[in-house]
Amino acid sequence: MNFDNSFLKKQISRGIKLLESGNLIDAGKIFKKLSQNKNSEITGFLFLGIIQIKKNNNTLAKEFFEKILNIDTEHQDANLNLGLIYFNENNFEKADFYFNKVIKINKFNINAHYHKGLINLFTKKHDAAKIQFNICKDIDKNFFHAYMNLGHIYLREKKFNNAIENYKKVIDIDQNNNNSKFNLSWCYFATSDLDRAFKYYEFRKEKTILREKLLKIKEKFQVKEWLGEDLNKQKIVIIGEQGIGDNIQFFRYLFSLIRKYDVKIFFYTEENLKFLFKNSPFEIISNLENISEVHYYQHLLSLPGILYRNNKEIQERISFIEIDKKNSEKWKKKLKYFKKPIIALNWQGNKDYLFDDKRSINLTNFENIIKIQKYDFISLQKNYGHEQIKKNNFSKYITDLSKEIDNGPNTFEDTISILSNIEMLVTSDTAIAHLAGTLNINTYLLLSYNPDWRWYIELKHKCFYPSIKIIQQDKMDDWDSALEKLEVELK
Repeated sequence: MNFDNSFLKKQISRGIKLLESGNLIDAGKIFKKLSQNKNSEITGFLFLGIIQIKKNNNTLAKEFFEKILNIDTEHQDANLNLGLIYFNENNFEKADFYFNKVIKINKFNINAHYHKGLINLFTKKHDAAKIQFNICKDIDKNFFHAYMNLGHIYLREKKFNNAIENYKKVIDIDQNNNNSKFNLSWCYFATSDLDRAFKYYEFRKEKTILREKLLKIKEKFQVKEWLGEDLNKQKIVIIGEQGIGDNIQFFRYLFSLIRKYDVKIFFYTEENLKFLFKNSPFEIISNLENISEVHYYQHLLSLPGILYRNNKEIQERISFIEIDKKNSEKWKKKLKYFKKPIIALNWQGNKDYLFDDKRSINLTNFENIIKIQKYDFISLQKNYGHEQIKKNNFSKYITDLSKEIDNGPNTFEDTISILSNIEMLVTSDTAIAHLAGTLNINTYLLLSYNPDWRWYIELKHKCFYPSIKIIQQDKMDDWDSALEKLEVELK
């Protein structure tokens, strides 16, 4: 059945409106009919493919776009959508093939250039990625995604001034872009511009999930955010946040508050973490049930910025973690069967962490270390990473304690006791580094070429952990250089 162009245009328009409103069923009916008409079949197939993408049915979506290419190999949108599907499936080789086809058809297609840039960024081909993002800027000077990703590349390369320039350009275009504001803090920490660093670090609150505890506080109390006011005779709740290591590292700032003020402090954290902070003069809580009055609140990681602004000092280490004597004695007896000085190893953080590739190390990199015969090696890996011992046939070199440690309700209960009974710890940048540093355990910390912002402060100011010696990559993704330095230290 043939229809005139006016009718087809009305049907296409109606189908698009239904699609935009989320009515995929009725939109699909219209585009299916259009796909059966020679004059509108390509349009029908295109939108049927888009509907399948919205339904997360990539296989069927591909079939519709491929039908278009059987009719017109140079169809820009069909090639682009195929590229985007393969990109989202992490099939970067196929995605790049289709993006190249799009660019050959239309060299000004910003979407294709941008995703080629992302492919190169994700595969760590930074120079190639820069070329694509700069093309995007040439096509559209207000395409802030290009500036943002250039900022990410320069940040990874430790070209902090270039990163700052690009992040500021993003903010000029999109004043509410909190991701770029937060990344500016990393750049400023790295260049020791701490006033600006702490200012922009506050934008982490907009890009992380901190709201649940705060909402509960605000629902129960008429409470103000503490920004440095006099706290004498007041009550304040400090909200724990982010990872376990962050809570361990920055808990020290609660001691700064009680040195300065006569103040009642509640530390609001998770139930399984209360154990870590029980040996302190603060009330450690995991709910608000028994609290009747609070005057102020603040997030834990905001305290360093507020107190630095007031006195330009960074709070040094405080040993607030109590070692359970009974549990420590139990582990002392277990570990006495090792005849050599014991080195505990920890190489893998949470594999789901966005930047895990910057901090976790494959156990195979430790092969020369674990074969040093003057030490016995034990693993403190729990959940992630311990399987690498068996996988790499390292069981005769490393004793795997994963099934024996920290099985109760208290986080790190056994790890703390073990650390108090060994020669030293070797670890990547995980919570155990902060645990060992707080306990004043001799530690080698293996860091990436461009580590987390706090280690820039530590490297320059030597304020966090006197017992930790940092060994850093010489260049990006080069763990061999770090492990070679460690091997020299241990021999």
